[in-house]
Amino acid sequence: DMREREIAIHKEEIRLGKVFENLESNKKVVVKQLISRAAFLTITLQELEDEINDNGSTEKTMSGGTKQTAAATAHIAMTKNLSTIMKQLLDLVPAEKKQKSRLQELRDE
Repeated sequence: DMREREIAIHKEEIRLGKVFENLESNKKVVVKQLISRAAFLTITLQELEDEINDNGSTEKTMSGGTKQTAAATAHIAMTKNLSTIMKQLLDLVPAEKKQKSRLQELRDE
C-alpha cells in the first residue's frame, strides 16, 4: 500500500535526520536532500529483499538457463547508490563529531 510506504519512508527520514540534526545550517540543505534519497532507497531495498526472499533472486530463461530477477538487479544497483549516499552523508559530519566504532577503538589501542 502506497500510504504505508510513504509513512515508512517518512519514519526513516526522521530516524536519519536525528543523526545529522546538529550540523551547521549551510550543510543541512544538502543533508536533507541526501536523507530523503537514502530513506527512499532504504525502504525500497527492504521491499526488494522481501520479494527476493519470497521468490528467489534468479529465474529460468526461455532457453533453460538462469538469470537474475529484476528485483535482484534493482537491489544490487540501489545498494550501491545507498552506500554512496551514506558515504556522502558521513563525509559532511565534522571529524570531532564522528564517534569511533568499537573496532576503531581496538585498533587504536
